[in-house]
Amino acid sequence: MLLQFRKGDIVRHLGLLDLQRTMQRALRRSNLPVAYSKGFNPHMVMSFASALSSGIAGDAELLDVSLSGETTEEECMAAMNRVLPPALQASRVRLVDDRFPKVSAALRTVRYRITLHGGEARRIAEDVPAFLAQEEIMALRKTKKSETMVNIRPMIHELTAQVDEDTDTVILLARVSFIEQATLKPDLLLNALCAHAQAELPRCEIRRTQLLGEVDGQPVPLIDM
Repeated sequence: MLLQFRKGDIVRHLGLLDLQRTMQRALRRSNLPVAYSKGFNPHMVMSFASALSSGIAGDAELLDVSLSGETTEEECMAAMNRVLPPALQASRVRLVDDRFPKVSAALRTVRYRITLHGGEARRIAEDVPAFLAQEEIMALRKTKKSETMVNIRPMIHELTAQVDEDTDTVILLARVSFIEQATLKPDLLLNALCAHAQAELPRCEIRRTQLLGEVDGQPVPLIDM
Protein backbone atom coordinates (compact mmCIF):
# COMPACT_ATOMS: atom_id res chain seq x y z
CA MET A 1 0.00 0.00 0.00
CA LEU A 2 1.31 3.41 -0.99
CA LEU A 3 -0.40 5.88 1.32
CA GLN A 4 -0.27 9.55 0.35
CA PHE A 5 -1.01 11.84 3.28
CA ARG A 6 -0.62 15.45 4.29
CA LYS A 7 1.41 16.72 7.21
CA GLY A 8 -0.56 19.79 8.18
CA ASP A 9 0.74 23.04 9.63
CA ILE A 10 -0.35 22.13 13.15
CA VAL A 11 1.95 19.07 13.17
CA ARG A 12 4.78 20.46 11.05
CA HIS A 13 7.18 20.27 14.02
CA LEU A 14 6.50 16.57 14.53
CA GLY A 15 9.80 14.70 14.21
CA LEU A 16 10.37 11.57 12.14
CA LEU A 17 10.29 9.14 15.08
CA ASP A 18 7.08 10.65 16.46
CA LEU A 19 5.50 10.53 13.00
CA GLN A 20 6.58 6.92 12.63
CA ARG A 21 5.01 5.99 15.97
CA THR A 22 1.83 7.86 15.04
CA MET A 23 1.52 5.95 11.75
CA GLN A 24 2.23 2.61 13.45
CA ARG A 25 -0.50 3.31 16.00
CA ALA A 26 -2.93 4.29 13.23
CA LEU A 27 -2.14 1.14 11.23
CA ARG A 28 -2.81 -1.05 14.27
CA ARG A 29 -6.13 0.69 14.92
CA SER A 30 -7.13 0.48 11.25
CA ASN A 31 -7.35 -3.34 11.37
CA LEU A 32 -5.80 -3.49 7.91
CA PRO A 33 -3.77 -6.66 7.14
CA VAL A 34 -0.38 -5.08 7.76
CA ALA A 35 2.64 -7.38 7.32
CA TYR A 36 5.21 -7.83 10.11
CA SER A 37 8.86 -8.76 9.91
CA LYS A 38 10.05 -12.17 11.07
CA GLY A 39 12.26 -12.90 14.07
CA PHE A 40 12.24 -12.30 17.83
CA ASN A 41 11.09 -8.68 17.60
CA PRO A 42 8.52 -8.41 14.78
CA HIS A 43 7.73 -4.92 13.55
CA MET A 44 5.54 -3.44 10.84
CA VAL A 45 7.13 -3.44 7.41
CA MET A 46 6.75 0.23 6.52
CA SER A 47 8.90 3.15 5.41
CA PHE A 48 8.53 6.78 4.38
CA ALA A 49 9.52 7.76 0.87
CA SER A 50 11.43 10.70 2.33
CA ALA A 51 11.85 12.10 5.81
CA LEU A 52 10.44 15.63 6.11
CA SER A 53 12.45 18.11 8.15
CA SER A 54 10.88 19.38 11.35
CA GLY A 55 9.06 22.68 10.84
CA ILE A 56 8.08 21.95 7.22
CA ALA A 57 4.53 20.98 6.27
CA GLY A 58 3.80 18.51 3.47
CA ASP A 59 0.88 18.13 1.07
CA ALA A 60 1.71 14.76 -0.51
CA GLU A 61 3.96 12.69 1.75
CA LEU A 62 4.23 8.97 1.03
CA LEU A 63 4.21 5.93 3.31
CA ASP A 64 5.08 2.50 1.90
CA VAL A 65 3.35 -0.31 3.86
CA SER A 66 3.58 -4.06 3.20
CA LEU A 67 0.27 -5.94 3.50
CA SER A 68 -0.29 -9.62 4.29
CA GLY A 69 -3.84 -10.00 2.96
CA GLU A 70 -6.37 -8.82 0.41
CA THR A 71 -8.05 -5.43 0.62
CA THR A 72 -9.03 -2.56 -1.67
CA GLU A 73 -7.79 0.98 -2.09
CA GLU A 74 -11.15 2.32 -0.94
CA GLU A 75 -11.05 0.19 2.23
CA CYS A 76 -7.49 1.31 3.01
CA MET A 77 -8.35 4.96 2.54
CA ALA A 78 -11.46 4.80 4.71
CA ALA A 79 -9.77 2.74 7.43
CA MET A 80 -6.77 5.06 7.73
CA ASN A 81 -8.72 8.32 7.69
CA ARG A 82 -11.00 6.92 10.39
CA VAL A 83 -8.05 6.66 12.80
CA LEU A 84 -5.70 9.43 11.63
CA PRO A 85 -6.02 12.95 13.10
CA PRO A 86 -7.27 15.73 10.77
CA ALA A 87 -3.75 17.12 10.28
CA LEU A 88 -2.49 13.76 8.93
CA GLN A 89 -5.36 12.71 6.70
CA ALA A 90 -4.71 10.43 3.71
CA SER A 91 -5.46 11.88 0.28
CA ARG A 92 -4.81 8.83 -1.87
CA VAL A 93 -4.01 5.10 -1.69
CA ARG A 94 -2.45 2.93 -4.35
CA LEU A 95 -2.07 -0.85 -4.05
CA VAL A 96 0.92 -2.34 -5.86
CA ASP A 97 2.45 -5.79 -6.30
CA ASP A 98 4.98 -7.00 -3.71
CA ARG A 99 7.65 -6.90 -6.41
CA PHE A 100 7.11 -3.15 -6.84
CA PRO A 101 10.36 -1.40 -5.78
CA LYS A 102 10.46 0.94 -2.81
CA VAL A 103 9.27 4.38 -3.90
CA SER A 104 12.18 6.02 -2.11
CA ALA A 105 14.52 4.54 -4.73
CA ALA A 106 12.63 6.35 -7.52
CA LEU A 107 12.66 9.78 -5.86
CA ARG A 108 14.46 12.36 -8.01
CA THR A 109 13.08 15.85 -7.29
CA VAL A 110 10.66 17.58 -4.92
CA ARG A 111 8.51 20.69 -5.16
CA TYR A 112 8.35 23.37 -2.47
CA ARG A 113 6.01 26.30 -1.95
CA ILE A 114 7.77 28.98 0.06
CA THR A 115 5.83 32.00 1.30
CA LEU A 116 7.81 35.12 2.20
CA HIS A 117 6.12 37.78 4.32
CA GLY A 118 6.87 41.50 4.11
CA GLY A 119 10.35 42.79 4.72
CA GLU A 120 12.50 42.48 1.63
CA ALA A 121 10.37 39.78 0.02
CA ARG A 122 9.69 41.85 -3.10
CA ARG A 123 13.40 42.51 -3.69
CA ILE A 124 14.06 38.77 -3.40
CA ALA A 125 11.30 38.01 -5.92
CA GLU A 126 12.67 40.55 -8.40
CA ASP A 127 16.14 39.00 -8.12
CA VAL A 128 15.07 35.45 -9.12
CA PRO A 129 15.80 35.85 -12.90
CA ALA A 130 19.31 37.19 -12.26
CA PHE A 131 19.90 34.51 -9.64
CA LEU A 132 19.00 31.76 -12.13
CA ALA A 133 21.07 33.36 -14.89
CA GLN A 134 24.24 32.43 -13.06
CA GLU A 135 26.14 29.46 -14.43
CA GLU A 136 27.40 28.62 -10.95
CA ILE A 137 25.88 29.25 -7.53
CA MET A 138 28.23 28.32 -4.71
CA ALA A 139 26.73 27.72 -1.28
CA LEU A 140 27.99 26.31 2.02
CA ARG A 141 26.44 22.93 2.77
CA LYS A 142 26.74 21.85 6.40
CA THR A 143 26.50 18.24 7.56
CA LYS A 144 27.16 16.59 10.91
CA LYS A 145 30.71 15.79 9.82
CA SER A 146 31.80 18.65 7.57
CA GLU A 147 31.16 21.92 5.78
CA THR A 148 31.59 22.00 2.01
CA MET A 149 31.13 24.61 -0.69
CA VAL A 150 28.94 23.14 -3.44
CA ASN A 151 27.51 24.40 -6.73
CA ILE A 152 23.74 24.25 -6.26
CA ARG A 153 22.81 25.62 -9.70
CA PRO A 154 22.41 22.15 -11.32
CA MET A 155 20.11 21.17 -8.44
CA ILE A 156 17.60 23.95 -9.17
CA HIS A 157 15.25 22.64 -11.86
CA GLU A 158 12.52 25.28 -11.48
CA LEU A 159 12.18 28.51 -9.51
CA THR A 160 9.51 31.16 -9.99
CA ALA A 161 8.22 34.03 -7.86
CA GLN A 162 4.69 35.37 -7.53
CA VAL A 163 3.98 38.68 -5.79
CA ASP A 164 0.68 39.20 -3.98
CA GLU A 165 0.11 42.96 -4.02
CA ASP A 166 -2.78 42.84 -1.53
CA THR A 167 -0.99 40.96 1.26
CA ASP A 168 2.62 42.04 0.59
CA THR A 169 3.73 38.43 0.36
CA VAL A 170 5.82 36.53 -2.18
CA ILE A 171 5.33 32.90 -3.13
CA LEU A 172 8.35 31.01 -4.44
CA LEU A 173 7.64 27.79 -6.33
CA ALA A 174 10.67 25.54 -6.58
CA ARG A 175 11.53 22.09 -7.91
CA VAL A 176 14.92 20.90 -6.71
CA SER A 177 17.04 17.76 -6.77
CA PHE A 178 16.48 15.18 -4.06
CA ILE A 179 18.91 12.33 -4.64
CA GLU A 180 21.69 11.03 -2.41
CA GLN A 181 24.47 12.65 -4.42
CA ALA A 182 22.70 16.00 -4.85
CA THR A 183 19.98 17.07 -2.43
CA LEU A 184 19.10 20.76 -2.18
CA LYS A 185 17.32 21.72 1.03
CA PRO A 186 15.00 24.74 0.91
CA ASP A 187 16.87 26.68 3.59
CA LEU A 188 20.11 26.45 1.59
CA LEU A 189 18.28 27.66 -1.53
CA LEU A 190 16.73 30.57 0.38
CA ASN A 191 20.03 31.62 1.94
CA ALA A 192 21.77 31.61 -1.44
CA LEU A 193 18.94 33.60 -3.04
CA CYS A 194 18.90 36.18 -0.25
CA ALA A 195 22.67 36.56 -0.38
CA HIS A 196 22.53 37.23 -4.13
CA ALA A 197 19.69 39.75 -3.67
CA GLN A 198 21.59 41.36 -0.77
CA ALA A 199 18.48 41.02 1.35
CA GLU A 200 17.69 39.76 4.82
CA LEU A 201 15.62 36.58 4.89
CA PRO A 202 12.08 37.63 5.86
CA ARG A 203 9.63 35.54 7.83
CA CYS A 204 8.79 32.51 5.74
CA GLU A 205 6.71 29.35 5.62
CA ILE A 206 7.95 26.27 3.76
CA ARG A 207 5.68 23.54 2.42
CA ARG A 208 6.70 20.48 0.44
CA THR A 209 3.97 19.99 -2.13
CA GLN A 210 5.10 17.01 -4.21
CA LEU A 211 7.53 14.09 -4.38
CA LEU A 212 8.57 13.32 -7.93
CA GLY A 213 10.20 10.55 -9.92
CA GLU A 214 11.20 10.77 -13.55
CA VAL A 215 9.92 9.12 -16.74
CA ASP A 216 11.52 9.91 -20.11
CA GLY A 217 13.19 12.93 -18.57
CA GLN A 218 9.92 14.40 -17.26
CA PRO A 219 8.88 14.74 -13.59
CA VAL A 220 6.11 12.37 -12.50
CA PRO A 221 4.37 12.20 -9.08
CA LEU A 222 6.08 9.43 -7.15
CA ILE A 223 2.82 7.65 -6.38
CA ASP A 224 2.15 7.33 -10.15
CA MET A 225 5.52 5.78 -11.01
